Amino acid sequence: MEKRITLELLQAARAYRVRAAKLLGRVGLYPGQDSLLKLLHDRGQMTMGEAATALSIQPPTVTKMVNRLSVAGLVKTEVVDQDRRKINVGMTDAGKAKISEIDAIWHELEVEALDKVEPQSMLRSQLSAIIRNLSRSDAKAPAI
Repeated sequence: MEKRITLELLQAARAYRVRAAKLLGRVGLYPGQDSLLKLLHDRGQMTMGEAATALSIQPPTVTKMVNRLSVAGLVKTEVVDQDRRKINVGMTDAGKAKISEIDAIWHELEVEALDKVEPQSMLRSQLSAIIRNLSRSDAKAPAI
């Protein structure tokens, strides 16, 4: 039986995550923390809820990441309103210093992942289409 594309996508994503975890571990980060730090670097301070939405993850996941990054001195938090339900998260100088390491890791991952993949522009286009297709909340699955 021919391999299904779903299995290959899952295997590629898993291999990417495993390799990313190894590379991020060298600079004291866990997978996902890099994305949060890059988001804060690019967009500035935001609430944890806004970060969760931007990263398409659940708020408790952001809370766990922020707590770990805060202990590491890479982010800081502050209460937004009096009832303490909204908390802003922003980068510290140490967090800002990690961005160049994250950029280097992302570059290394991309170079490794795309070695002998041609044409890369077609792959990017196809991955974008897959993301769009799967991100449509009202999309009906086509019959296969």
